[in-house]
Amino acid sequence: MCPMDHEKRSHRGAPGKVSKRVAQGLRSRDSLLRAATRQFAERGFSATSIDDVCRDAGVVKSAVYWHFESKEGLLAAVLEETATAWIDGIVASVQQTGDPRERLSRAMVGMRDLVENRPALLRLLQSMLLERTGENAETRAVLVRVFDRARSALTDGIAEVIGSRPPGLETTAALLLASLDGIFLQHQLRRDVAELDRMFAELERAIVFLVTSLFNEAQRGRPDGTAGADRTPPADGEADK
Repeated sequence: MCPMDHEKRSHRGAPGKVSKRVAQGLRSRDSLLRAATRQFAERGFSATSIDDVCRDAGVVKSAVYWHFESKEGLLAAVLEETATAWIDGIVASVQQTGDPRERLSRAMVGMRDLVENRPALLRLLQSMLLERTGENAETRAVLVRVFDRARSALTDGIAEVIGSRPPGLETTAALLLASLDGIFLQHQLRRDVAELDRMFAELERAIVFLVTSLFNEAQRGRPDGTAGADRTPPADGEADK
């Protein structure tokens, strides 16, 4: 049993209470994750030592091995936890009420905030993709899970908004993720807020066009031959009706 499993079992054994030791352990784990996110994103994985992370986090070196077992384990936890926060944001943006265009616009606002104000996650994912996937199967597997979860969250969100899951929707979600990466790179190079406005406006228009096309194609292919006459394309804001 790993040390953290023991801590979790101890915590579960006392409902409503957290021992001082467990609380301290959770704080040190959180500090390590935040410090590692900064260090890996800014310096890269290979150039960042465990000592660098611990110095940034203000914890002893043994804490890394206690919580994560290794530097690779720390990286895997950083990727999983930061991606979870990002994906939760995607889900929250599309699950709010409103017509499809309003919900899409909110999703775009959330993605823009990620690019403009919280770049560490995207920088981390891109740097680890370039630096680690060719030489470490574990990191590659974690990144594949992260991108698959993000694609699934986007696919599910779009399907919920339009009330349909037409063929090709997963590919559209993958294109959206690829566009987000491209926008991020452009913004890192140019730092032009007006250009960022234009890119996200065009991205939103492209998504509306692609999703509406998929929706209409799926309706035309229905075996009852109604050609979608009973449904208005999602771009018109009627998919929830």
